[in-house]
Amino acid sequence: MCFLIGATGPGVTKTGEAIIGGVSDDPYNFRTFVRSSSPKGAAYCHIGTEMCYVEQNLGIPPPFKIEKGQPSRGINEAGLAFTCALAIEEVPKEDKKVLKGQSLANLSHRMMNSCSSVDEAIDVLLSAESVAPPSTVLLADANGDIAQVEVGSFGCRLYKKYSKNNPGVIVAVNCYQSAELCCHNLAEAKLDNPSNNNGKRLKRGWEIVNRFRGNITVQVIASILSDHQNADKDCSKNPVIPYWGYSICNHGTRSISHSLNDATLPAWGTVSSEIMKPGTREFHYCYGWPCGQKPQYEDQTYQGDSWGKFLAFSFQKNHMFSESKEYEDSGSKEIEAESVKITTVFGKVTKEGKNYLRI
Repeated sequence: MCFLIGATGPGVTKTGEAIIGGVSDDPYNFRTFVRSSSPKGAAYCHIGTEMCYVEQNLGIPPPFKIEKGQPSRGINEAGLAFTCALAIEEVPKEDKKVLKGQSLANLSHRMMNSCSSVDEAIDVLLSAESVAPPSTVLLADANGDIAQVEVGSFGCRLYKKYSKNNPGVIVAVNCYQSAELCCHNLAEAKLDNPSNNNGKRLKRGWEIVNRFRGNITVQVIASILSDHQNADKDCSKNPVIPYWGYSICNHGTRSISHSLNDATLPAWGTVSSEIMKPGTREFHYCYGWPCGQKPQYEDQTYQGDSWGKFLAFSFQKNHMFSESKEYEDSGSKEIEAESVKITTVFGKVTKEGKNYLRI
């Protein structure tokens, strides 16, 4: 679950360069960490985040599966960047033919490993007949192109594309917006449903964008991702996911309605935020909430270590990677990426990670 934003071109961003970013909203017992990855045989290495379920040792099963090694956001050496948000689509009817699909994990690997431009990444995404899980993918490159591609059970569509010669802004939430796919949004997730958070977050994003249009920078996007409008709304009423909040910087909690923290029914909120600037190959990351606030409720676990600021990471001339290993993925044996863990799942920059800090 996420809020995404991208901007490019003169009259939109301050320098005319492309910038994309977003918040990563998940159950608080999921965390993200930053790592540099260099798969054998890949054209490019990349820096990005990976998700991790941190309570598996307590015997509590995760609410959904994640693929080990999957880049959930990232930027590669060629300057291609991507981020994504789950699109909450309806369940295909029994008599509806579902296209043969590909996993978003595999497509993410392909984009980061081999693509150098938005156009190349669009080709990768649109070549899939369908994709699981359904998602909105936001792309940007060093040439100043940005694009929004929607992928899921009902097909793949390019929704918006902008460049330095055709400036524009993209704002996305957890539903489809393209004419071809928006009819497949789950009713509870549709933008015109006044009870959910999709419409409220999208509207607020555009309000702030229009205020700063022409002067959008990494710092402006960081302020957008820290916005708290609608944070006081009772999130137990959210029909998409109860106890997932309504503000962009999301402080979801069960404790508004329940006094006890139940690890089997975790609240959802912003566990990290990412901003990518392809022209300078920068990956800006904030662990936890970007606003800097401390948790108010006990079910907002691990948020006490929130940074409240973004740190910029970038590529090094000399990469230090661990020994590669083999692992099973989608039934075929592949070579695991050689990688350096830049931050831990609890928000600490590692000794090796300090070499990637951009001062």
